[in-house]
Amino acid sequence: MTNITTLRNTGGFTRMDNDLMEALATVDLPARELRVVMAIARQTIGYQVEAKRLSADDLGKHTNMRRDVTSKAISHLLERRIIFRVGGSRGDIGISPINEWVFYEVKKTGLSETKSSHSAQIVSLVPKSSETKTATSHLYTKKSPLVTVPTEQITAPQGAEPTQPEATAVSFNGEDFQVTTDLITKWASAYAPIDVEAEIKRAAAWASGSKPKKDWRRFLVNWLGRAFKRSPNGASEAGVPVDKIIELYHRVCPNLPAVTVATDRVLRSMIAERWSESPAHQSGQGFWLGFFQKANNRSQVFFRGANVTPRLEALVSRAVFREISEAAQ
Repeated sequence: MTNITTLRNTGGFTRMDNDLMEALATVDLPARELRVVMAIARQTIGYQVEAKRLSADDLGKHTNMRRDVTSKAISHLLERRIIFRVGGSRGDIGISPINEWVFYEVKKTGLSETKSSHSAQIVSLVPKSSETKTATSHLYTKKSPLVTVPTEQITAPQGAEPTQPEATAVSFNGEDFQVTTDLITKWASAYAPIDVEAEIKRAAAWASGSKPKKDWRRFLVNWLGRAFKRSPNGASEAGVPVDKIIELYHRVCPNLPAVTVATDRVLRSMIAERWSESPAHQSGQGFWLGFFQKANNRSQVFFRGANVTPRLEALVSRAVFREISEAAQ
């Protein structure tokens, strides 16, 4: 007798990526959150779509849980970047790339609830009408029924100095985003072949005329998710002599790092995007010859938050490309 069941066409099945299955077995999730993840996977991966509009009510029906419990589970999964949402609370929802997941939740050092409010592990046996919305959120002591704690002391035990918040990885000054180098590199890998830096510039132009957001990092993640959804394969190479441009780079810049993987989707997409930005960039090899001659005189360029040796991927990034092409010979 075997425990392996042969798949038969008896109503369909959901094919799951092996890495996703292994990640779900590794990540430490409460049961209710795991049920929500599986429900989202069934409604997206099961129908071969990246994301789908699923409300807390919809997921509550799929998981047989109350709406408030489902909503808390969704919020916690978004915080740990296990799932993503395109747009607001009614936007499409899907499973995030595994390299963005926070596998181990950082435990808070300050005063906290005895059980996680996100996972809603407290199950009441009394009728719903007798429960209060904040039944599990008050701080109690044996000596008095309720203790009021000042806000500045909640983040640290009594007698300890309040901890200072960590520097945010994303900030916005009203005109431009400041994003850490590590985060840009991480996003570039997750949303390949999208030109992440170019998309951040576009997002900054849009955000400069809109209302301030509470969470600029989530805003950029949603922006990049929409950009990837619109163009999962990057900029079109139709009519773009990408291979000739790479060959010209090798001929004009022999001392700069050579392109070892000419089929890299990120690199090819960035070249195609620079080509399509202006008719001047499409004037045969004349423009690109002058561009590479200028680039060959550079010893360093500022790429993804650091000064690096000029390589083709850095040269065709939006900011570096514009700076070099507009510089005097």
